[in-house]
Amino acid sequence: MSKPVAVTWAETAEELYERYRAERDVERRKRLGALWRVRAGDRVADAGRVVGVGERTVFRWLGWYRAAGLDGVLRRVPGHGAVGQPHRLTAEQRVGLLARCARGDFRTFEEARAWVESEYGVAYRPGGFYTSLHRLGVRPKVPRPVAEQADPAMQEAWKSGG
Repeated sequence: MSKPVAVTWAETAEELYERYRAERDVERRKRLGALWRVRAGDRVADAGRVVGVGERTVFRWLGWYRAAGLDGVLRRVPGHGAVGQPHRLTAEQRVGLLARCARGDFRTFEEARAWVESEYGVAYRPGGFYTSLHRLGVRPKVPRPVAEQADPAMQEAWKSGG
């Protein structure tokens, strides 16, 4: 037996059920369904399992309900309004980094990351720097290495069957 959830409900279980049945938006319907099940007496984990989310997610929704009521829970839209972390480099620093990348000064992202740290004093973790460069439009495409003795004319002749 789990302990009861400490929520001061403004709606009855029947009202939440009616809102749940009438809702057509899938994300809002999930939230209403979970709140209805918890209000009806289900455990938080069971309510989450029924609507297809984790227990922690239902606890987060209950926290939103405590803070702003049902409208506060339904107002939130997944992914919208999330601005993410601000860029660690200033606009001028980003322009300088992009110019160096366009010239081909860096063979790997690690070289670019080390340069940013030494030049601007901004430390990144490898995954964070990869994401930052990706957002700036830098892609890790480099030409394949070519052997020094390779003769392009002979290779084309061989490819054409000559």
